[in-house]
Amino acid sequence: ADEQFLYLVPMHGNEASAKTPFFMVAGMFGNVLNLRHLGHLIGADRPFYGIQARGLFGNADPHTDLADAARDYIAEIRQIQPHGPYMLGGFSGGGITALEVARQLREAGEEIASLILLDTPLPQRPALTRGDRFRINLIKFREGGITYPLTWAQNRIQWELDKRKAVQFETSTTEFHNEAIRAAFVESIDKYRVAPWDGPMTLLRPPMSLRYEVGKNRFVSEAREYVDPNNGWLDYVPSLEVIEVPGDHDSMVLEPNVRVLSARMRQVLDNAEHRYRPAFELRAAE
Repeated sequence: ADEQFLYLVPMHGNEASAKTPFFMVAGMFGNVLNLRHLGHLIGADRPFYGIQARGLFGNADPHTDLADAARDYIAEIRQIQPHGPYMLGGFSGGGITALEVARQLREAGEEIASLILLDTPLPQRPALTRGDRFRINLIKFREGGITYPLTWAQNRIQWELDKRKAVQFETSTTEFHNEAIRAAFVESIDKYRVAPWDGPMTLLRPPMSLRYEVGKNRFVSEAREYVDPNNGWLDYVPSLEVIEVPGDHDSMVLEPNVRVLSARMRQVLDNAEHRYRPAFELRAAE
């Protein structure tokens, strides 16, 4: 990364490119490394900047407020692109921060040409009801037979062991403060409230996991979350565009799935570039 930046990581692309830069906020752990394949493919003809979290390494405290994080990110984005229209995005939970960046830029009088969310959920999602938890356990029992309670207990113990091993690995064998970043992010989204957004927004998501049917046209995923083809955003973004891409939440940004993802993203960005061409040309002339 360029030493002048705390948050922006130039990941690919020629800064002299005629195309508008694209700024992508990292996911919950604040690390842009899993976006390197995407950056390479998008950045072939468009500057691509990852936005990493404060405190990922070093001694700085992570942001615990999305509005504060967005203000800091905007300060560095403006060093690359002083004025809009802007092209923004975020992976997973980073899409929520990207939305806040877009909101603040619009409040400052700037235009948002494109806002791309990669399988981003709402900050607060509905918890499973007691009745639906019972229905899921009933489905599991029917699938597993009388051995299901024992299997469930074994899986639960293994899940706890794997979780502890993951935390130990993150805190002892890497230079990144993953757990601190995750805890700060959870704190920040717990208090963040989404407001209606009438600007552009494109949600790219993997195929839905319709693991458990808990009612008529009501499904729960393998991760025990209610399934919504819009990830809940349609209530806040009437103009939402949804594009399905291969893979799952993690593998959609990795080879080979990332090649389809990047092709869809390039199309969205190029369409926005075409729509906002007069504004981009005016900005370039200033």
